Amino acid sequence: MAKKTSIAILALLLVYALFFPLPSPELAIRRSLLTQAPLSAFAGEVIEGKIKNDPRYGDLYIVPEIELSFVFVKKNNLGWYVDSNGTAP
Repeated sequence: MAKKTSIAILALLLVYALFFPLPSPELAIRRSLLTQAPLSAFAGEVIEGKIKNDPRYGDLYIVPEIELSFVFVKKNNLGWYVDSNGTAP
């Protein structure tokens, strides 16, 4: 019984981590990087940019190791999510 409960809890946490907004902008960026640059998702540097609370794009973060290095994240009631990324702000 305990094994089934722990598997169910682990599955719920995995679904939350993969599909719902995360508690920090850095974690949201790293999850987004898993599909673009898996090595940078674990070892890449995430630098906080100068743009904050932009009504259209959100907060700017820079990941110098990837091609689309400028990443904008937004926050909603559940947490942070990547809104867009590109080569320039």
